[in-house]
Amino acid sequence: MVTSTVQIIFLLALASFAGVNAIAQTSATPTHLAVEIRYYPGQSPAHIVVEPAEKHWIWFGRFPRIAGWREPPNSLPLKAVKVNAQQSEEGVRVWVSVLLGKVLEDEKQVSSYLLREGDTTNAKELADVGVVPFEFKVVRLAASASYVPEFKSKSPSIELASIQPNFAALPKVQLVLRNVSSKPVHAVEVLTVSDGIACLFAMREGKEGEALIPPGGTFEMTASLKTKYAAGANEYSIQAPPNQSIEVATAVFGDGSYEGDSIYALTFLGYQKGRKAQLRRVIDLLEKVASGTGDAATLKDKLAALDVDADPAAVEELLQQFPQQKQIQSAGAGATIQVGRQIEPAGARTAIEVGMRAMRDDVLKDLVQFEIHKRYSGANALDLWLASATQRYKIWMSRL
Repeated sequence: MVTSTVQIIFLLALASFAGVNAIAQTSATPTHLAVEIRYYPGQSPAHIVVEPAEKHWIWFGRFPRIAGWREPPNSLPLKAVKVNAQQSEEGVRVWVSVLLGKVLEDEKQVSSYLLREGDTTNAKELADVGVVPFEFKVVRLAASASYVPEFKSKSPSIELASIQPNFAALPKVQLVLRNVSSKPVHAVEVLTVSDGIACLFAMREGKEGEALIPPGGTFEMTASLKTKYAAGANEYSIQAPPNQSIEVATAVFGDGSYEGDSIYALTFLGYQKGRKAQLRRVIDLLEKVASGTGDAATLKDKLAALDVDADPAAVEELLQQFPQQKQIQSAGAGATIQVGRQIEPAGARTAIEVGMRAMRDDVLKDLVQFEIHKRYSGANALDLWLASATQRYKIWMSRL
């Protein structure tokens, strides 16, 4: 696993930030061919820049529902629509699925399409799950003009070392951030703010519990900009409106302290707490199989069965790390003071549960990769993998 965007902040954005419409995964070196996605009346379309090497995706937490449609009994609630796209020799393959459950724990495939440049299709199958159909079109994007937004930081320990435009079909900037504190930074939350409103969110964390930025060190990352859509005679352009800024909203340190907005600190610390809780269970399962009480198939079944329900004590412990907020209300001639938490328990619980789910899924992926690549490499291949994986996960857990 390389240092990457922590998806927990995207998941929580569904409930916490109504203005966030879509979260996209894109390549550092995209082509100019893209899938245009019209997903909400009156909104500018979203785009996925495609390339042959791998799928790229985007998911939407805001979309219109079909009036009067009801979910089947006992089904998980539909929370997001996910679109994957990949360039192929025949054109562009587009896959559509829906994400279900409070922490998006289940994915249901809906349809797929093969489109060529200029082709348009309507994802009518989305109507079967209560979503107003999205419209897809393969377009060619003109290169975006350079734009360097203002930089701000709510963390005194994180300073800007450099910022420059990243010339691509979708406007981005390359940032180099410097940690000027004496403590290692384990995560940063970076926002794109347009006209005073946060519109894009990216949390970066260190690899497997390691520091992201050591004391005095630097970290390079790409930040996306808000865009607007413009149609030309032969191609489409994605432009970056003015009045944007890139803001470090939060920095979380290795000792659990933080600078900046508490909601993002809680999100990361809860995510880590959930990973650690799940790692304990994973290590126990691996050691049992290594002692001869199961095989790879048994291990896979038991890993898949690990629950992602947060322990109420862990939720309360996380909430205790954050100060209470005093609210002063006028009451006639005097004033009363109410003391309440800045963070609601539901947010803390969700952060932990997403971390638990992510850890479970990561281990399952590791086991599947072993089965694909190493299961025929010798009679003791599973024993070697179990020993290596157990050691790796123990080291990872020690860092959390």
